[in-house]
Amino acid sequence: MDILTHIFIPLTIIYFFRKELNPYYTFTLALFSLLPDLDKVIGLPGILHSIITLTIIISPLLIIEKITRKSWTYTSIIAFFIFSHLLLDLLDTSPIFPLYPLIDTGLIIEFPMKVSFNNPGFLFIGPPIKITYTRLETGFNTYTGVISGFGIASMLLFITLTMIIKKREKEQA
Repeated sequence: MDILTHIFIPLTIIYFFRKELNPYYTFTLALFSLLPDLDKVIGLPGILHSIITLTIIISPLLIIEKITRKSWTYTSIIAFFIFSHLLLDLLDTSPIFPLYPLIDTGLIIEFPMKVSFNNPGFLFIGPPIKITYTRLETGFNTYTGVISGFGIASMLLFITLTMIIKKREKEQA
């Protein structure tokens, strides 16, 4: 999935449910949603697409914020952005390795069902879901999806939602 989608889909969800947050500050936190793709840069694709590895990375942040700020607000938002990356990759048929380094097997979820519209009705063809298992392979991968139409659409959705919320706040004031 492309960079813009990884940033703006979870950003829109956070901003929709937590309207009191500053959208510009939250956007800065949204950049954490790109963290899992750094594994491609270091030559170990999949290592940061692991629930175990990401939990090990996030846990010290939770502890530090709890000790210093007496809350988990910002780290929980960061965790949401990071783990949303894994969910979006699953929906985009990209492999994730949820139990790495314990198990180096990843999974890919596909939705191959097609709908055929025949007169007078319709017919479902194929299975609704297909799970494929894959092995972790090291090496440097190219990132093919820097920007896509879906990413631009998700960015425009966020901008539109932000403008609507700001306009309603002004009208109520």
